[in-house]
Amino acid sequence: MKIKTFVVLISVLFQTTFLLSGINPENVLPDNSRKWEIYTDMKNVISIAMSRTSNTAFCATDGGIFSVDLNNGNILQKYTNLNGLINNNVTTVATDIYNRLWIGASDGSISIYDIDKKSWRYIYDIKNSNESNKSINDFMNYNNFIYVATSYGIHKISVTSFNFIDAPYSKLGTFSINTKVTGLAFARDTIFASTVVGIAYAPLSSNLNSPLSWSNYNIDPLDENVNVIEQFDNLIFAGSQDGFWYYNFATWQPYPYSGLATAYIRSAVEIGDRFFISTINEAVFVFRGNLINLYQYYQPGIYNVIYKDNQNNPILGENENGIIYQLNGQFQNYFPNGPNRNLFNYITEDDKGNIWGAGASSDAGFYKYDGKTWTSYTTATHPEIGNSNNFTKIICGNGNIWAINFGSGPTIIRPDNTIKNYNPSNSNLPGIQNFPNFCVPNGGAYDNKGVFWISFYQQNSDRSLYVYTGDSIFTGFANPPIISYANLEEVAIDAYNTKWIVSGELPPRGLYFFNENNTLNEPGDDVYGIYQASELGVNDISDVIVDKNNEVWFATNNGVFIINNPLAAIQNPQQKPTPIKLGIISGGLKVPFTENCRCISIDILNQKWIGTELNGVFHLSEDGSTLIEQFNTTNSPIADNRINGIVISPLTGKAYFATLKGLSSITTDAIKPVNEFDKITCSPNPYLVPNYTALKIDGLVENSSVKIITLNGEIIREFDTPGGRIATWDGLDLKGNIVSSGIYIVVAFNKDGSKVGKGKIAVVRK
Repeated sequence: MKIKTFVVLISVLFQTTFLLSGINPENVLPDNSRKWEIYTDMKNVISIAMSRTSNTAFCATDGGIFSVDLNNGNILQKYTNLNGLINNNVTTVATDIYNRLWIGASDGSISIYDIDKKSWRYIYDIKNSNESNKSINDFMNYNNFIYVATSYGIHKISVTSFNFIDAPYSKLGTFSINTKVTGLAFARDTIFASTVVGIAYAPLSSNLNSPLSWSNYNIDPLDENVNVIEQFDNLIFAGSQDGFWYYNFATWQPYPYSGLATAYIRSAVEIGDRFFISTINEAVFVFRGNLINLYQYYQPGIYNVIYKDNQNNPILGENENGIIYQLNGQFQNYFPNGPNRNLFNYITEDDKGNIWGAGASSDAGFYKYDGKTWTSYTTATHPEIGNSNNFTKIICGNGNIWAINFGSGPTIIRPDNTIKNYNPSNSNLPGIQNFPNFCVPNGGAYDNKGVFWISFYQQNSDRSLYVYTGDSIFTGFANPPIISYANLEEVAIDAYNTKWIVSGELPPRGLYFFNENNTLNEPGDDVYGIYQASELGVNDISDVIVDKNNEVWFATNNGVFIINNPLAAIQNPQQKPTPIKLGIISGGLKVPFTENCRCISIDILNQKWIGTELNGVFHLSEDGSTLIEQFNTTNSPIADNRINGIVISPLTGKAYFATLKGLSSITTDAIKPVNEFDKITCSPNPYLVPNYTALKIDGLVENSSVKIITLNGEIIREFDTPGGRIATWDGLDLKGNIVSSGIYIVVAFNKDGSKVGKGKIAVVRK
């Protein structure tokens, strides 16, 4: 079949449309001033390719690709879906005879990067096919063709025309149709394929579309999960999790050294007169003509892949530790700085502007980003955080960082950077039934008095809500009957110090509210109640926030609900106010918002940001009635459509979107206003009109009003700003007409007129 190819300039590859007030969305042009960033882990190298014209290695990871200058170890470039890739989860890379890098991904996409010309080409045919598993697992050059191992067979593509040659080779001998192919090798004009059910091989001169052309070998240990196929010394070697065998073109034989014959094989490659093999715990090599004498190449470790540079020096791709390369006689690890994992189960920002993420995985830990550098916190790097890396949430307040661990309890990082973990052995925190030392907090928040509250997923104390009252001292509140067996999760606290807590999984599912009436030790005056999920016609509540108007907003599997009078709930829990379901105005009608929502957040302007299970991010107006913009993988470089958390930094205006495939951010106008006017700046300046991109007016105090004035003192436009540091102007006058060319004065002032700032803008009418 003829493939669809696209050559795209990187500067316009991914641009995001955002909607300006009063402009028809269909006519809005991309706002190039908005900047996306992608943050991924690139330590886990699974495939390596070399440039043919320089000593540059391209290293594939599940967070994208990075290139390394092997002459000095410098990281040259990172490639993600922001600057060239279709998908960040790269599964294999190879360089063709024209020095083009072929990049295969888990979704079946193929990105081709011309290393010398720095241009891109894309192949979507496999990605757009109807196959259920489209992963690209290996590329192999042979003559003028690239053979592609996929999870449903083999493709053959011309490297000159980019046409597919033949139909897919999907029936390899007696193996089932669409058997997953994990690797390819060529020897003696024969193609060899490793698969999940054995080895298939056929003469290249035969009809590869015919199953009769293929021979099969699938006897233990090569009967399942064969993941290595490689030629060396005129032999073919194959490896699985259970052993390493070779084929002499007559019979299959176990490797002559018993330690390898039964080893878990991860990679093998011919490098000059040596053959390198990595097992589950080491990298060894043998010399041509002598398969028995093994030599250890480097210290024991888990090496995903072994490759070679242009001078036949080995490059080791180490599990979660970048590449290992010997430079100037020293072995060094090379990888870009990034989060410890691509897993972002939760995200928040502290008062210094640091972004914190939690991975919710047994090996992830948690991570901090200061705007330039990522720092990882694991039991290996910071043993004082506890005995587990399974951190699910990070809560910030009063200069403290609370890292919530599922199993090991909460850990506090104080402003002086001292770290302490609290658990049942050194505090009065609860364990769980049958496991008294297993401590599972699951959410937290600071109240209006600066006191930290923490919720528990399970406990053996009949108390699922605690408050931190001093070093190692936590006060627990007995569970009322309505939440006896609840799994308490996310916590938000309103202006009346009412705790709004998600109750999930075990009945009763819903939104629990609790107010201790300013008395921590007098349970008789506590007030509480619950909105059960069944009352609202939903199955699950996933997140809760309190906005700047003291309204309680909570996300469910069927949209968002709003409690606009939370005080009434604690005044009379038996007649609590009915939540209002969020609706969005579309075509003049308010339509219920029914997305499966995972998280919700607000920015400095009180606008709402909702993360969904399947459809990315919805950015709504303050009251939620207007859709401002939506981001998903179709219209933006966002890492995934499943959003676990959102935070919008009031210091930078960046909106961060947490996913299990990495962290994405985009600049917004939601920036904290300045306290005093200094200098108002306008951009772009000069401003061309008409223009679908609004002029930005920056440097405003809170809730400023703006006037656009001619040099003669005529007011041509005045308006109130959204409330933050930035406002916009569309180049129209009071009557909706495009203004004339000229110099205009921009004057801004606060509500009582006691603070005034000004700037200038040159307008050029096209």
